Amino acid sequence: MGTWGIKNTATSKEKFKSEMADYLNGLNSTGEISYNTYSELFDFSMGLLDNMYDLAREVNNSESK
Repeated sequence: MGTWGIKNTATSKEKFKSEMADYLNGLNSTGEISYNTYSELFDFSMGLLDNMYDLAREVNNSESK
């Protein structure tokens, strides 16, 4: 995916979310999914990615203690 508009200095989390957004946008743009489906998937997946990232950070922090 393109991830255009994302700076090289963006965090890994921001870059990953951008890749997911690009993928979903591509599915919507090509008619593979409707806008309503795109919108629901976008909202769900961005929240899910945030939660996954935070959980991984918590696990890594607890293991390093």
